[in-house]
Amino acid sequence: MSDYWSISSVLAEETLLMTTFTHGATGIAKALDPGTAQADIKADAEVDIPLWLLSPLHQRGMASLRKLPDIYSERYRRKLNAGAECMNLKRLAPYFYEIGNRLNFDFLRDADLSAFLSLTFSTRYQELLSQALHSISGEQVLDLQSKLSMEEQEVFMAGRKSVEETERWLREGKRISAGNASARRKRAAPSDATRR
Repeated sequence: MSDYWSISSVLAEETLLMTTFTHGATGIAKALDPGTAQADIKADAEVDIPLWLLSPLHQRGMASLRKLPDIYSERYRRKLNAGAECMNLKRLAPYFYEIGNRLNFDFLRDADLSAFLSLTFSTRYQELLSQALHSISGEQVLDLQSKLSMEEQEVFMAGRKSVEETERWLREGKRISAGNASARRKRAAPSDATRR
């Protein structure tokens, strides 16, 4: 589901998730948790592991997602539904949408989570688009970007780039069209040689 060549996908898959091992695992406890004194993971042990590792273990029936990250809990859903544009997703979950969709696709198949992610994005998208399309100062841009998830930052920067390119095109287009108009007038005007 993730893009192999995308750095943001690789970073998103490093998100740690509370996992319960169905079966014991020999010799990997220190690799997953360097602070532990044990070498093995016992059956029904709870361990935080990255998403990229949880997916194949879950497919093989070796581990399961113990609980969703807090940002997807009912408490945060209510907060985001009340004022999604005010929440600082960058601090809480930098890859909010990508992780949410991946968890839903791989583990949950929850229609409510899908609807919640869509509603949150559409609510925040309106504010992003409004901010991106209007000229705001550099300080305001930095303040806004400090609250955006990585996916929202990509949308915001694409909007800003689009506005800049459109403004540049309009400036250059006016210059070109003025030059083209004068060239057409010169061609259309009869020369002195053709009048005689």
